[in-house]
Amino acid sequence: MEFKDRLKYLLEKDGVTAYRIWKDTAITKGTIANYIEGKTNPNKSNIAILANYFKVNEEWLASGTGKMNRPEKMRGEEPYLTTKSGLHYYEMSNGKFRMRVPFIPVKAYAKYLDESRDVEYVGDEFEEFDFIVDKIGHGRYFAFEIKGDSMDNDSKRSLTDGDIVLARELAKEHWRNKLHTEDYPNWIIVLNNTILCKQIIAQDMDNGTITCHSLNPSPEYADFELKLDDVCQLCNIVQRVSSNF
Repeated sequence: MEFKDRLKYLLEKDGVTAYRIWKDTAITKGTIANYIEGKTNPNKSNIAILANYFKVNEEWLASGTGKMNRPEKMRGEEPYLTTKSGLHYYEMSNGKFRMRVPFIPVKAYAKYLDESRDVEYVGDEFEEFDFIVDKIGHGRYFAFEIKGDSMDNDSKRSLTDGDIVLARELAKEHWRNKLHTEDYPNWIIVLNNTILCKQIIAQDMDNGTITCHSLNPSPEYADFELKLDDVCQLCNIVQRVSSNF
């Protein structure tokens, strides 16, 4: 079998669509379509992502050699997987994973602002925080502590002072495309002098601006516009751990 045939087999076996892969891994639908049609073959990075996604051996997926099923790894304190961005995943007995990411508490915001200007920064000097996740995600993830009450409107959607959120970095080359604000309404926005947590409710792709919105209806938290050229980092929030139990 060629790569396209192995991929088709996995898609049919798991009942997965190109759209689902795009939503779960950020490999675009067009790229998956090209793989299926045999127009292109994936690079090593996408092979690794797809092998983890379908839980098969990378070598088998890439070349057809070896066994399809990857060997089981022992559960415990040793990482089940360490991604290229340095994130550790630990296998749990219920099929889920503990995901360990750099934690940026409010007290470390100033330090993070300085460090985040380095595109190679992965947060080695910061504390870490664990989240329970269903699947392994590739990319750069961070845990941020929420400060203030601008995103608190006393609803279930609120992000309150002290909450911890898991945020996935969106690479700058995607900022000029349409942001997926319907799927990810809440964002961490890193500027030169502050870190914001806001909803993005509008985007002007021609002028490169976004409109930021707070859940708190107080007049002091009125909507405002930001130029993407003034933004250092954009991260969509994918999970929250509440400070209020």
